[in-house]
Amino acid sequence: MAEKSNILFLDIDGVLNSNRSFWKKFAEWFGVKWKEEDFDIEKWHDIGYEENMNPNLWGRIESAKMDQKSKIGMPNLSMDKWPSDKHAILALNKIIKENNAKVVICSTWRKERSLSELQKIFDGWGAKCEIIGITPYKNKLSYNASRGSEILEWLIENRNKVNRICILDDEAAYDINDIFEKWCVQEISGETHGLREDHIPLAKACFNVPINPLYDFEKFYPMDLLQKLRDKDKKK
Repeated sequence: MAEKSNILFLDIDGVLNSNRSFWKKFAEWFGVKWKEEDFDIEKWHDIGYEENMNPNLWGRIESAKMDQKSKIGMPNLSMDKWPSDKHAILALNKIIKENNAKVVICSTWRKERSLSELQKIFDGWGAKCEIIGITPYKNKLSYNASRGSEILEWLIENRNKVNRICILDDEAAYDINDIFEKWCVQEISGETHGLREDHIPLAKACFNVPINPLYDFEKFYPMDLLQKLRDKDKKK
């Protein structure tokens, strides 16, 4: 019998990076000084500022960009260079450690990247995790592909290696909650700060919910295939 692990299904954009990390990257590139209070979401969101940051800082960044763009160019914001949010990484590390979890990437970052390439990116961000897999992005079943169905497909195929699960995705309400609402942390938003301290106990609550892949998802997986897999597992 294979050893079972707690699995954290992890999105990246909007979870480990955010508006906050984006603007910090621009500020640092153009030599504009900032303070943590410039990114106080409660303060700046309450006055209706759409970037959820100090509008004075935003103005200084834009001014510096106009003055220096022709001299030093623009920061590299290609996908591998997209800036992670250090607070999100700290929260991720706590979730992984507290729940003894291994990571499966469900983000679009998994496309055309090997596990070793993804691991190297995460190591560079200071993420203390072991990436053991990616969800399939070519759906093998008859239903329409979605983030939730991709996670389900990985879960079914690796059912004998899974103990409990949690999903971190900033668009859970879009195409994950229909299947996995009990196991998905809600209200993560890249429009604010991405993953943060408040989400740590919510992740713990997800991991505390039992899961039985071959019996919990009959509504979302072909019944004839489920039964074949049940019969197969009984013979082991």
